[in-house]
Amino acid sequence: MVGCGGSKEAATVDLPVTTTASALPAAITDLGYQVTVSDLRIAISNVQFTIEGEMHSDVEVARLIALPHPGHSAGGEVTGELPGDYVLRWNGQAQPPLGVGTLIVGDYHGANFSFRAATANDVATLDPLLGHAMHLVGTIAKDGTSKPFTALLDVEADTAVIGAVFEDTITEQSMETLAIQFYATDPFEGDTAFDGIDFFTLPETAGTIEILPGSTTHNILRRAIQTHDQFAVVAQ
Repeated sequence: MVGCGGSKEAATVDLPVTTTASALPAAITDLGYQVTVSDLRIAISNVQFTIEGEMHSDVEVARLIALPHPGHSAGGEVTGELPGDYVLRWNGQAQPPLGVGTLIVGDYHGANFSFRAATANDVATLDPLLGHAMHLVGTIAKDGTSKPFTALLDVEADTAVIGAVFEDTITEQSMETLAIQFYATDPFEGDTAFDGIDFFTLPETAGTIEILPGSTTHNILRRAIQTHDQFAVVAQ
């Protein structure tokens, strides 16, 4: 990594990377369900931080009106990274740092990472996340009825989040922690990762709603959660 003209090495800063520690707020879906995720784990690889880039266009609208999706920048130059395999976790508690990322000083606008299946290097043999990309635990409530739910999600190889929001100016004096945040509700558009799912019609095991690979509901939820709309990086 060099400066202009290649004559000077660019200044870099090492910053810890983790996940946000606060509990995930409940999401109210388009079908009126209140979804509260109490524990979410996602297996990922290679966190990247980017400068510049072009604004995303909303996937469903871009073909017609090409309006930029607010807050998200894609295609920026990668000038910071935390390489390696990690499991992101949000359960309302502070998590140990994933590691230390190295970033060139500058104005950042985006972040990327890839999904993968968790391996025995990540979790114990009987852990439900093993062999899958995501594991969710929580509760579903509607019309005075509440039920627990779990979901195991598989993600196709080479699927990545590109251009999650990351707005920060990194200087040689920066000392912040970079925390990856999950949004059950898109803060820009108001839709949720659980829209379109009629939870109380789904199969149950011992009273727990289950979403498993191979089902239509699995595919709906997976497509929503794996988008950049659901993630951001915040400086703490």
